Amino acid sequence: LNIIQAFKTQIDKSEFPAKNILEKLLANLYWQYFQQNRYKFYNRTKTLEKVDTEDFRSWDLQTLFNEINLHYKNSLQNQLLLKLEDLKKYDELLIVQDDSKTYRPTLFDFLAHNALEFYKTDENSITKQAYKFELDDEQFLSDATSFSTLEISSKDNSSLQLQALKLYQALIQFHLKDTNPTALVDVDLERLNFIKQKAVINDKESILLETFKKSQNNYIDHEVSGLYAFEIANLLYLQSKAYKPVSNEAPRWKAKDALEICETIMAKFPKSKGAFKCENLRQNILSETLTIKTESYIPIQEFSKILVTYKNIPNLKFKVLNISEKQLERLNTSYSKQEQLAVINKLKLVTDWNQDLKNESDYQQHSTEVKIPKLDNGRYLFYTEYEDDRKTFAFSAV
Repeated sequence: LNIIQAFKTQIDKSEFPAKNILEKLLANLYWQYFQQNRYKFYNRTKTLEKVDTEDFRSWDLQTLFNEINLHYKNSLQNQLLLKLEDLKKYDELLIVQDDSKTYRPTLFDFLAHNALEFYKTDENSITKQAYKFELDDEQFLSDATSFSTLEISSKDNSSLQLQALKLYQALIQFHLKDTNPTALVDVDLERLNFIKQKAVINDKESILLETFKKSQNNYIDHEVSGLYAFEIANLLYLQSKAYKPVSNEAPRWKAKDALEICETIMAKFPKSKGAFKCENLRQNILSETLTIKTESYIPIQEFSKILVTYKNIPNLKFKVLNISEKQLERLNTSYSKQEQLAVINKLKLVTDWNQDLKNESDYQQHSTEVKIPKLDNGRYLFYTEYEDDRKTFAFSAV
């Protein structure tokens, strides 16, 4: 309480831009206090007015959020002057990262993005008015230029999402004038992904996909186009995970489409941020997965089957190994690959064989059954690996 009061006293004495920075810090203090004492506020009844105008520790949740909102808004007063303040002048106050000024060139950018951390929070159900603001207009997912001209209003002025939307619009309007589109594209993508996460819009992924494509075309010869391309590829990849053989075939090839987009950007802008993100996505698409599953008991001296579930693996090497109960217990309690392989390497080989798998190049997970040779009575470990690399392997005991 003493610290808060000291801040308020100093704010009253200060002028631009120190006043704006102190307002931002005061808002942060209130916000941090709430995060550390969340349980207290959610157990309180809403009051019509502040119980104590000074002691925030006695306030209800809505009152505290209103106060945080007030001070973030105060930190963004005199926007024209804030936009003229080069953030480099404040390096002594900041933990500076390489190229950070490309994305946050002015004091306005810094303060606005700081406020957005509050406005984007999930703590957005503090009021339940009949006219509660919702992200339900597909125009919110339009491209940056179209979004910058939208009229955004609501009777629900307490909505954090509404404040976030207005602040994104102010940032986009500001950076649309930039000769270098990097800061604009950064905030535009942040805005689109925020709305995607929170919006209640029918078919929002299809709308978002079209916006990403339109935005990419707007900067087709600039490396920032790769950032929109990555978002397209990432969205397709996430959609590809809904693929189910027979019941949902439509998304089957979307991972392949995503891979092609990534490789195009990596070739066109190899040192760009978009290429770096695409490379990480490419590795996910091409990653191998492997599991095997056997019956708890298999018949003696009869052929049986093992279920193999795999992704991006064209062939496997199978081994059948003798294993004791003690060795199996040790294997089941080993959690690192090195520990597991140390146990497996000591087992006696019974038989082995190579097995080709059907690879459709769709980068999807598939399952198949593999025939197991006839075996005598005993305890066995079925072990399989891809390309002898000991990185992708699986095992199952019977």
